[in-house]
Amino acid sequence: MNKSIQLYPVLSFLTFYMIQISSKTYFAVFGIFLYIAAGVAFLAYLESSERNRKSDIISFIIYILFTALFFILPSAGSMIEKTGLLLNSANLKIWWMPLYIAAIFIPVFFLYKNRKSNKPLYIPVVISAAVPALLTGALLIFFADIRNGAVAAVANIIQTSIIDTLIKMKETMQISDYYADMLSYLILNKETVAKQTVYMIPAAISSVFVLITYMCDRMKPVFKDNAFIIREFRLPDNLVWILILGGFLILAQNEGLKYVSYNVIALFALLYFFQGLQVVNKAFDKFQVSIFIRSLLFLFIFLYFTVVASIIVLIGIFSIWFKPKWLEKDSSNTDKKENDNGRNF
Repeated sequence: MNKSIQLYPVLSFLTFYMIQISSKTYFAVFGIFLYIAAGVAFLAYLESSERNRKSDIISFIIYILFTALFFILPSAGSMIEKTGLLLNSANLKIWWMPLYIAAIFIPVFFLYKNRKSNKPLYIPVVISAAVPALLTGALLIFFADIRNGAVAAVANIIQTSIIDTLIKMKETMQISDYYADMLSYLILNKETVAKQTVYMIPAAISSVFVLITYMCDRMKPVFKDNAFIIREFRLPDNLVWILILGGFLILAQNEGLKYVSYNVIALFALLYFFQGLQVVNKAFDKFQVSIFIRSLLFLFIFLYFTVVASIIVLIGIFSIWFKPKWLEKDSSNTDKKENDNGRNF
């Protein structure tokens, strides 16, 4: 067994645990990217030709050691405080172990099985969307204590992280009308905003799982040679009826049904965004669009995200009914294209 294979799980565990003990600001900016990096490294290990039972046992031992190390070192925070990492007992709970299993191991392992059996990519992605949404939605609906506790926690975050910060800024400097209006609104409607935020948690959590699953599949080839296969992502056409039904629920008088609608729309917008990217990429291939123009699209997505992303979502949805021949799926549900120059999304 090549010892270098163990670098993959080490990288995955280290990346995951470092983001768990990072500062709130660092987590907000880089959290999802490091989650994806942890997933990609773990997928690279699972698909390695050198992986065997011995390496699995060693990886499990490394995982336990990482968990134990970060759990028993709360006093080490003073040594690396300047790095922005906050090693303290409050965020070194042992439940980070099951969190890794839930957030990284389970979705990535299911993706690995999906890739190994050459099944359509939409299967693990849709499951990554549905299962967390249904579980968190059920918790919020049927367990009032959990729901009320979450609302109180979010309200406290709004108070300490936003309202108090804006008040301090207002006392020391001139703030713009935008922030002044935001401060006034949050002071008057803190509980309402907290409640709305909690009710959108199912879509938010599911979006994280979807991003981890989808991006791990897309980024896994960086561990291989220059040429690799990009798998096609296309949802079953019938799933659009869930989106349509969810959209109509927004007209309901019941507040709970309205938030079901909001969650469905938000989650399906992400799924059809990926499908829209697939359509755009195929169109670029069909008409031999240069890498420069493709790069400009990425730039526009970041600069005008709301507008461009909305257009891509609509492209993904309308591709259900308007499918030119070059857009039809091939028999193996994959894009059998060599990506020597990194032109594919």
